[in-house]
Amino acid sequence: MSRLRGERLYRAALQRLKSGETEVVDTTAPDFRFSTTTVAVEAGKKKGYVRSERYPELCKEIAEQESIRKKKLFDAPRHSKRTPGARVKKISEQYELLKREHEACLERMLNLLLTNYALQSENRHLKSLTKSAAQLDQEQ
Repeated sequence: MSRLRGERLYRAALQRLKSGETEVVDTTAPDFRFSTTTVAVEAGKKKGYVRSERYPELCKEIAEQESIRKKKLFDAPRHSKRTPGARVKKISEQYELLKREHEACLERMLNLLLTNYALQSENRHLKSLTKSAAQLDQEQ
């Protein structure tokens, strides 16, 4: 791979990281940051492929992008700490949702059991009819 093609590959990966339309790296993860490693991984390479000796301008752009990301985080309003009451409320809502889903699943299961029982009864009835019909045919 020539140096120019590699640089294009890494620059394309950096652009995807900037726009958030990545193919490999999750930019929404809380531990995400712009680094030479994340650019290399996004480009489909292993860490250590993007070095400042090879691509000094690219490394500067990566460092600039990381400083922009840090500034945005610093300027963004902080989430208020969750109170125990809010946590209990959230867990209660999740519990109620799961409880409703569980009840719906139980209802579906009971309907399937009822249908299965009806089909088995019908099957037994049809088998008995075919046996009696076969016996009548043999007697004639």
